[in-house]
Amino acid sequence: FKYEIFKKKKILAIIPARGELKSLKNKNIIKLFFKPLIFYSINAAKKCNFISRIIVSTDSEKIKKIALKFGAEAPFLRPKKLALDNSKDYETFHHCLKWLSKNENYNPDLIIHLRPTYPMRKISEINKSIKFALSNNNFDSIRSVCEPMQHPFKMYVVNNKKFLKPFIENSKKEFGNWPRQQLPKIYWHNGYIDIIKPKTIMNQHSMSGKRILPYFLKNDEIHDVDDRISLEIIKKLFNN
Repeated sequence: FKYEIFKKKKILAIIPARGELKSLKNKNIIKLFFKPLIFYSINAAKKCNFISRIIVSTDSEKIKKIALKFGAEAPFLRPKKLALDNSKDYETFHHCLKWLSKNENYNPDLIIHLRPTYPMRKISEINKSIKFALSNNNFDSIRSVCEPMQHPFKMYVVNNKKFLKPFIENSKKEFGNWPRQQLPKIYWHNGYIDIIKPKTIMNQHSMSGKRILPYFLKNDEIHDVDDRISLEIIKKLFNN
């Protein structure tokens, strides 16, 4: 890895943070050891060796003020129509890149997607993943993955007759009865960190594209605040 490669790159971290969330009220700014949750992602990005700019995309004036307080930028408020429960990441990131290009003539080389719900995200992992991206050019996106706790070949849905039906169906093989060791090795996109080329978003209209490189993590590194229970678990981990 050549450090001088990095110096020429404009690497933008985008932290999407909606104001209203159903899973946990004010989740993105809920207090965790006297700091709002979003602080930890902003702080990690600030300490990263490679990230040159940090933008919080939010529809909330309150979150915008908090983001500015802790050193991120929030040059716009995201339109409410892009901050609904069914809004997609692509819409948020496309809006941000389009706004920056139009209003500032700013076009980054790489996008680092940092979800605000990972307060225990390691700065070393952010640095390593960006070095990995800068050392590889043949990708549309990089996604952090780990092995899931449960295998989808052993999962079921309930059909219209109220019977269980294999989620991944193959009547000849009955994968649900196979030993886990004999099933295909699979990986779960955990949302810890994603790296995307801007042209993947703007030209392919996608957050992942067709060429997705894996960035491998261990299961015990994934601690996401999704609800009150996961928040309490993370508090205990912080204490330790």
